[in-house]
Amino acid sequence: MGKLPGKLNKEKITINIVCILLNDSSEHVMIALLPLRNIMKNILFSLVAMLYLWFVSSCKKDDSALQEKLLAGTELIEAGSKAGSYQFDVLSNVDMTVESDVDWITLDSTVYPKGKRKITFEVVSNEDDERSGVISVRINDNMVKQVLVAQESGKVPVFYVSPDGTGEGDSWNAPTDFATAMEKATTGSTIYMMEGTYYPTKTIRNGESTEESDNTFEISKNISVIGGFSSDAMPGATPNAELYKTILQGRMQSGKQAFHTVTVTANNEADSKVYLEGLIITGGNATDRGTNITINSVRYSRGQGGGIAIGPAQVHMKYVNIIDNKATADKGTAGFAAGLYAFSNAKVTMENCKVNNNQNTSNNGGGVWIYASSLTAYNTQFNGNSARGTAGGVHGYPDATIILYNSEVMNNSNTSYGAGLYMRERSKAILVNCLLTGNTSTSVNGGGAVMLYDNSKADIISCTITDNQVAGPGAGVYRRMNVNNLTVINSVISGNRQASTSTDVDAFTDNAAVTPVFKNAVIASAVYGDGGTVVAGLSFNPATMFSSSFRLTGANNPALTNGLNENALSALGLTYVPPLESSLISKDKNSAARTGSIMGALTN
Repeated sequence: MGKLPGKLNKEKITINIVCILLNDSSEHVMIALLPLRNIMKNILFSLVAMLYLWFVSSCKKDDSALQEKLLAGTELIEAGSKAGSYQFDVLSNVDMTVESDVDWITLDSTVYPKGKRKITFEVVSNEDDERSGVISVRINDNMVKQVLVAQESGKVPVFYVSPDGTGEGDSWNAPTDFATAMEKATTGSTIYMMEGTYYPTKTIRNGESTEESDNTFEISKNISVIGGFSSDAMPGATPNAELYKTILQGRMQSGKQAFHTVTVTANNEADSKVYLEGLIITGGNATDRGTNITINSVRYSRGQGGGIAIGPAQVHMKYVNIIDNKATADKGTAGFAAGLYAFSNAKVTMENCKVNNNQNTSNNGGGVWIYASSLTAYNTQFNGNSARGTAGGVHGYPDATIILYNSEVMNNSNTSYGAGLYMRERSKAILVNCLLTGNTSTSVNGGGAVMLYDNSKADIISCTITDNQVAGPGAGVYRRMNVNNLTVINSVISGNRQASTSTDVDAFTDNAAVTPVFKNAVIASAVYGDGGTVVAGLSFNPATMFSSSFRLTGANNPALTNGLNENALSALGLTYVPPLESSLISKDKNSAARTGSIMGALTN
């Protein structure tokens, strides 16, 4: 056997000596091992240290696994004066017990299993002063989380406000400011607003007081806010929003802009709603979409809804103009929905409103965005909005329901899908007596006036869709991705401009097998009858059969004689659940009687 290198020889010798030690305790061996004593000492020390560290680490892991933890998503719930249901999130690694210290709070359960849970409870109506109670969530004798429930007073005061009010707000002679009135208001209260320009002075709840853009007109309770009163209003005065303009201005005097000029944070309570009338909402800038403010377990993004952001409430607006708001990338992540953003199962109703001239300079959503919520609008304009992306005018996405009566979607623009009305991801639209015209998109993706995408649906009844223009297909109606159902009845969709290989109503290849329903309607030049098939020998020419105001004209115009009369339209409305409003579907966009069998939004 050849000689090993020095280092290996030493290791070999060491091993041999250790083996001898295990079998021979003679003095000679012990003497031989003396040089190795320090080596062995170091080895043993290292082994002991490693074992100690492993033991401590294991103990820490065991302790952590056994440690009981409890987290609550909030410390405060603000409840309205009326009976209602509320909830908050908790998280625990062991089972929990829950209790309340007052009898007007009723818990759905007093025991919850470990994990992330929603604690749900109900409050009874309060007819007296403000009151409070505590809900305690407990996992052991020492660990408990308490949530304060503050229920507002059941008394219903009325307030009068002016832009510079400093009074008590109990009359026009002593008006207060908006923030004070809002703080003192209770469910059912009314705030009357004098003409003039108002600026938000109060930080949204849970917002950053050092961030001036967190200032907003926060509607935190189910109340009425009515503007349009003259500066010399007397008791009993009636509002005139057109004459006495009441402006809620999001561009503050410092030059900064509110993330939302108005924010509705009221709860969705049975038999209660937020009512807004006679207001101009302007100057907001939705930006910094990556940050949120949490109110009653609902997250309000700073970058959604420059004009107005609406959480889980019922909101009815009348003579409200949401105009000249923005969504930008001025700060953080670019914003959505320059005009109005409704989410979290909000239910929005609009009468004689305008959502006009709102601009998203960096992203999707110009005028309105309905997110997992519903919008029903009457005699309302969604005009002149723009987006650098999808959905220039009105957007439903996802799981949205949008019903428009006698309304306009006009002159909106964008650079991608759906310049006018864009319904996406299981969303549904019903359009009755609507005029959709002048909407434009520079995108080859298609979708001018109406775009359906990803299992959405649109019923278009007695509408006129013309003079829309896109670089891609389907400037009238375009369907793309998955199954999108389209029904067109008593409507005219013609005279739109799209790619030369397309037509006014078109579909992407994945929608080609889904046949739309056309009845008593004009599609491009074709005329469809009661049976849903093309009527031979009839043809529509948009160049000669539309007037400059999009009314039907011409002695031989088939759209004037092949539509549905008012009785047939009323009967059609009854087939919907819930039924469409008979008093509207039987008339035209301008509420004129539908004599004869005229298609489209305008009969005269």
